Amino acid sequence: MKLFKDFYLAVFNFLIPHIPNQFIRVFLYKSLGMKIGVKCTFLRPIFFYNPFNITIGNHCAINDNVVLDGRGGLVINDNVNISPYVKIYTAEHDLNSPDFKYVEGEVIIEEYVWISTNAMVMPGVKIGEGAVVAAGAVVTKNVDPYTIVGGIPAKKIGERKRNLAYNPNFKKYFH
Repeated sequence: MKLFKDFYLAVFNFLIPHIPNQFIRVFLYKSLGMKIGVKCTFLRPIFFYNPFNITIGNHCAINDNVVLDGRGGLVINDNVNISPYVKIYTAEHDLNSPDFKYVEGEVIIEEYVWISTNAMVMPGVKIGEGAVVAAGAVVTKNVDPYTIVGGIPAKKIGERKRNLAYNPNFKKYFH
């Protein structure tokens, strides 16, 4: 079983990302069992931990050099934009555990969220509808809907308007 799992991760992380057409990459990810909605953009490379425990909604844009961790469960709802170099983790070690205990926590990203460049989302976090995570922020706690957060750790720095109606979809055929 471990050999089978290692093979699939190698395909997801080292073969498919080198295919220079995003439509073929998304087709292959779906064919191998990933749950991906319609009209999603996947630039390259994207690195996955347990891609079979990741659900991505419709009209989502996942930019280049992103890490998506499904070990603890990852749900990305519709119309989400994830900028380059973002890392979303659903598993970590308990730093106060005497035996460095491994823990998981599902991450849920609601509709119309924008996670900006180089941000990091930690396990067990829910990012509310329409929220923005500023560039370089580290999100360790839930983010309220339509809130803009930034910093390390991320704190509220503003509010976002509520009349959102966009569908992120970058039509880069050979990227």
